[in-house]
Amino acid sequence: MEQLITVHYGELTLKGMNRGEFERIILDNIKKALENEKYARIEKNQLRLLIHLDNDSNKDEIIRKLKNVFGIQWFSYAISCKPDLSEIKKIVLDNTQIGKTIKVNTTRADKSFSINSMEVNKQVGQVLYDKGFKVDIKSPEIVINIEILKNMANIFFDKIAGLGGLPVGSSGRVLCLLSGGIDSPVAAWLMMKRGCVVDYLHVHPFANNDEVKKSKIVELIEKLNQFSQRKSRLFIFPYHELYKKTFETGNKNELIIFRRFILKLANELVQKEKHLGIATGDNLAQVASQTLENMLATSGASTLPLYRPVLTYDKNEIIEVAKKIGTYELSIKQYRDCCSLVATKHPATKVKIEDVNFIEDKIEINKIVEKTIEKKEIVII
Repeated sequence: MEQLITVHYGELTLKGMNRGEFERIILDNIKKALENEKYARIEKNQLRLLIHLDNDSNKDEIIRKLKNVFGIQWFSYAISCKPDLSEIKKIVLDNTQIGKTIKVNTTRADKSFSINSMEVNKQVGQVLYDKGFKVDIKSPEIVINIEILKNMANIFFDKIAGLGGLPVGSSGRVLCLLSGGIDSPVAAWLMMKRGCVVDYLHVHPFANNDEVKKSKIVELIEKLNQFSQRKSRLFIFPYHELYKKTFETGNKNELIIFRRFILKLANELVQKEKHLGIATGDNLAQVASQTLENMLATSGASTLPLYRPVLTYDKNEIIEVAKKIGTYELSIKQYRDCCSLVATKHPATKVKIEDVNFIEDKIEINKIVEKTIEKKEIVII
């Protein structure tokens, strides 16, 4: 008899010839997530991973960390034994709480096992019934799950939901524009859910980059990195080169010029750093800069794909995700960001691209971008 955690992945089973690579990545991510935990070993066994525990294992802490690993559909703490019906019955009897209604659910991954799943359910259920347990197929209080694999059987009573999605690192690297508000950290998290490694770009209004390093921006990235099992790069840029020219842009267009400025910085950066696109926290029609017309005008500043994973979310839906992943309380911390400097009471909601081009030529936006990039700083978090 042995204690282990059985980990099941969802979408990965559909990956055909590429499944092995996805399995390698999720195994590597799990090892990174558990690098400070003690366990005997991890093995792959018939479309699942088995984390074998030992006497020094902190089961609860391992379970907590597995909840942060993308690609896991569900997992369970299990008791393992030989694939022998008498041993299975003994473990079930020893670990099932009497007085509760029960149901037995068997999965026979090893089809060479002598009897089928229905017969296992019947025989184990009969033993429980004989001991006074009440069987309830439709609404049981306890579901006794039995997985029969080659050379072993696993018995478990609870399925713990994972994050689903794809393991981080299976879809390439993107650059996320991180403002410090509620939306952009959620956007970064959703890109991770689809397997992306995420780096971050932040533009600030401070006298020097050190103010950012001790701000909530770093805290947000540290929180998000709990879901990626790896470090991220934060690219920090000052705003003041553009700020000196804002009096020439006109109040109504200033916000769009600012957003295009950030995208131009991102495009210069991405070409050197080999990111495969730019992620933003844009949410359709939430604010004036995010109308379809203004997003069209903004997108023209980028030659690379723009990914907007929260585009169609209601604000409350974004807040719920932020609370779930632990970024909400950090996002609402007081912070002086650039948006407060370019805010105006009556911004344009339908900016014309020809007007934007005229303003950018006037202020020599390309020179501003070049000077800003010279003051770039990279922080590993």
